[in-house]
Amino acid sequence: MKKFLYIYALVFSIIWIGYGLYALLTNQPSAHILLGFGVAFSIVIFATSWLSGWLMNHYKNIDAMAKKILSKN
Repeated sequence: MKKFLYIYALVFSIIWIGYGLYALLTNQPSAHILLGFGVAFSIVIFATSWLSGWLMNHYKNIDAMAKKILSKN
């Protein structure tokens, strides 16, 4: 699951940053804004992917501890 999230984030980042660079190279209006949005979107989607992986790892640890505590009783 973690690998899928990072590949998903990478594909969308390449699309957005690539389109921003294309707009910049072809001198389209507001190309800087589009490139900035692409970079910001990439940062946010990678941070979200990392955070979801981190949370799922901690949920697994808490679930394992809860099973251990409940099985003792």
